[in-house]
Amino acid sequence: MATYAVVQSLVWALVRYLSDDMSTETLFFFRNLIGFGAVAPLLIKGGLGMFKTQRLQMHFLRAFAAFAGGVSVFYAVAHAPLATVVAITYTAPIFASLFAMLILREGVTPARLIVLAAGFVGTMMVSRPSFEMESAGLIAAIISAIATAMAFLTVKQLSSTERPETIVTYPFLFILPVSAILAYSNWTPPSLADVPLLILMGVGFTTGQLFMTKAFGAADASTVLPIDFLRLVVAALIGVVVFGEMLDQWVLFGASIILAAAVYGTRKEKAAQAASAKS
Repeated sequence: MATYAVVQSLVWALVRYLSDDMSTETLFFFRNLIGFGAVAPLLIKGGLGMFKTQRLQMHFLRAFAAFAGGVSVFYAVAHAPLATVVAITYTAPIFASLFAMLILREGVTPARLIVLAAGFVGTMMVSRPSFEMESAGLIAAIISAIATAMAFLTVKQLSSTERPETIVTYPFLFILPVSAILAYSNWTPPSLADVPLLILMGVGFTTGQLFMTKAFGAADASTVLPIDFLRLVVAALIGVVVFGEMLDQWVLFGASIILAAAVYGTRKEKAAQAASAKS
C-alpha cells in the first residue's frame, strides 16, 4: 500500500506537469490506451469466453463510473492543489457507505451515521480555503470521489458472479472508444519529449492499481487504509517543492478526519459482518 501511495502521487504529479501542454481529454485517452495495452495479455489468454456475462448493464455502470471518475480526477489534478485533490479522494469509501444505504437498502446504523458526519466535517475543512481559488477543480475532485464510490459498489456486486479478468477488462471496451472521441474533440498532440512521460503515466497508473489490489488482498481494509495517508504526504511535498503550492493545515486536518472516519467505518462493517456470520 505504501508503494501504491508513492507511485500514485508521482503519477498525478506527471498528469499535473503534462496538463500545461496537453488537454485533460488527451491525457485521459493516453491513460486508457496504455492501460488497455496492459490488460491485452488477458484478452489473448482468455479469448472471447472471458466476455461471457449475464450482467452487461452492471459492467456498463461500472465503466461509466470509471469514466466519470477518471476524467474528473484528471481535471482536478490539473486545476487544484495536489494535496487537496488527494484529501477529497479519501471520501470515496464514505460515499460508498452512503450509497449502500440509499441504493442497496443496507441498514442505517449509528456507526454509518458517525462516518457520514465525520466525512462531511472533514470535507468542509479541506474545501473551506479552496472555494474561491479552485472551485472547478474542487468540484471535479468531489465528482471523482462519488464516481469512485459507485465503482466500489459495482465491483462488489460483480465480484459475486464474474471473473476478476472480466471485471478488469470490460471497462476498457467502453471507455477507450469514448475517450478517443472525447480526445478528438480537444486534441493536443504530445511533443516528442512528452512521450516517455505519457508512457510512465500509463504504466504508473496500472502498476499502482496492481499494488493496491495486492495490498487489499494481503490485509484487511482497516489495516491498509491508514497507510494510504502517505499519498497525501507525498502529494503535498511534490506540490510544495515542484509546483510551488502552499501547504494549508486545514487540508491535513480535514484529510485526517476523513481517513479516520473511513477506517472506523471499515472496522465497524467488518465487526458487523463477523457478528452476522456467527449468528
